[in-house]
Amino acid sequence: MSEEALPSTDQIKQLNEMIARAFVEMRCLGWAGKGEQVADLADAFHNIPTEMHGVGKWEVKFTRAMLQFYQEKYHSEIYSGMTNYVAWVDRIFEGGLK
Repeated sequence: MSEEALPSTDQIKQLNEMIARAFVEMRCLGWAGKGEQVADLADAFHNIPTEMHGVGKWEVKFTRAMLQFYQEKYHSEIYSGMTNYVAWVDRIFEGGLK
Protein backbone atom coordinates (compact mmCIF):
# COMPACT_ATOMS: atom_id res chain seq x y z
CA MET A 1 0.00 0.00 0.00
CA SER A 2 1.49 3.34 -1.02
CA GLU A 3 1.34 6.41 1.18
CA GLU A 4 -0.69 9.41 0.15
CA ALA A 5 1.32 12.26 -1.35
CA LEU A 6 1.78 15.30 0.83
CA PRO A 7 -0.19 18.40 -0.15
CA SER A 8 1.29 20.62 -2.86
CA THR A 9 2.61 24.10 -2.05
CA ASP A 10 -0.68 25.63 -3.20
CA GLN A 11 -2.71 23.16 -1.13
CA ILE A 12 -0.58 23.96 1.94
CA LYS A 13 -1.23 27.66 1.38
CA GLN A 14 -4.98 26.97 1.25
CA LEU A 15 -4.82 24.74 4.34
CA ASN A 16 -3.00 27.54 6.17
CA GLU A 17 -5.82 29.93 5.23
CA MET A 18 -8.33 27.40 6.57
CA ILE A 19 -6.36 27.02 9.82
CA ALA A 20 -6.19 30.80 10.24
CA ARG A 21 -9.97 30.98 9.78
CA ALA A 22 -10.41 28.26 12.42
CA PHE A 23 -8.39 30.34 14.89
CA VAL A 24 -10.64 33.34 14.25
CA GLU A 25 -13.67 31.13 14.76
CA MET A 26 -12.20 29.72 18.00
CA ARG A 27 -11.67 33.26 19.27
CA CYS A 28 -15.28 34.21 18.51
CA LEU A 29 -16.59 31.00 20.09
CA GLY A 30 -14.48 31.64 23.18
CA TRP A 31 -15.89 35.14 23.53
CA ALA A 32 -19.37 33.60 23.26
CA GLY A 33 -18.59 31.21 26.12
CA LYS A 34 -18.63 28.07 23.96
CA GLY A 35 -15.58 26.38 25.47
CA GLU A 36 -16.53 22.83 24.50
CA GLN A 37 -17.00 23.84 20.86
CA VAL A 38 -13.63 25.62 20.90
CA ALA A 39 -12.02 22.43 22.23
CA ASP A 40 -13.75 20.31 19.57
CA LEU A 41 -12.68 22.67 16.77
CA ALA A 42 -9.10 22.63 18.06
CA ASP A 43 -9.26 18.83 18.17
CA ALA A 44 -10.41 18.71 14.55
CA PHE A 45 -7.47 20.89 13.44
CA HIS A 46 -4.53 20.09 15.71
CA ASN A 47 -2.89 17.44 13.49
CA ILE A 48 -3.10 19.35 10.21
CA PRO A 49 -0.09 21.71 10.66
CA THR A 50 2.41 18.93 11.25
CA GLU A 51 0.94 16.18 9.09
CA MET A 52 0.69 18.35 5.97
CA HIS A 53 4.49 18.70 6.23
CA GLY A 54 5.14 14.98 6.64
CA VAL A 55 5.32 14.69 10.43
CA GLY A 56 2.99 11.81 11.17
CA LYS A 57 0.81 10.31 8.49
CA TRP A 58 -0.98 12.68 6.10
CA GLU A 59 -4.37 11.46 4.86
CA VAL A 60 -6.95 13.79 3.36
CA LYS A 61 -9.73 11.39 4.29
CA PHE A 62 -8.67 11.43 7.98
CA THR A 63 -8.51 15.24 8.02
CA ARG A 64 -11.90 15.40 6.34
CA ALA A 65 -13.37 12.87 8.79
CA MET A 66 -12.21 14.94 11.78
CA LEU A 67 -13.80 18.05 10.28
CA GLN A 68 -16.96 16.11 9.42
CA PHE A 69 -17.25 14.86 13.01
CA TYR A 70 -16.98 18.44 14.30
CA GLN A 71 -19.52 19.75 11.83
CA GLU A 72 -22.02 16.99 12.52
CA LYS A 73 -21.86 17.76 16.23
CA TYR A 74 -22.45 21.47 15.60
CA HIS A 75 -24.41 21.26 12.32
CA SER A 76 -26.94 23.92 13.31
CA GLU A 77 -24.09 26.41 13.72
CA ILE A 78 -23.13 26.19 10.02
CA TYR A 79 -26.19 28.24 9.21
CA SER A 80 -25.39 30.89 11.81
CA GLY A 81 -21.87 31.79 10.76
CA MET A 82 -19.81 28.63 11.21
CA THR A 83 -17.38 27.91 8.39
CA ASN A 84 -18.05 24.76 6.38
CA TYR A 85 -14.58 23.22 6.69
CA VAL A 86 -15.60 19.97 4.99
CA ALA A 87 -16.59 21.83 1.83
CA TRP A 88 -13.39 23.86 2.07
CA VAL A 89 -11.14 20.78 2.26
CA ASP A 90 -13.12 19.22 -0.61
CA ARG A 91 -12.37 22.31 -2.73
CA ILE A 92 -8.67 22.18 -1.83
CA PHE A 93 -8.35 18.55 -2.86
CA GLU A 94 -10.97 18.53 -5.67
CA GLY A 95 -11.78 14.88 -6.16
CA GLY A 96 -8.54 13.69 -4.58
CA LEU A 97 -10.45 11.98 -1.79
CA LYS A 98 -10.48 8.21 -1.71
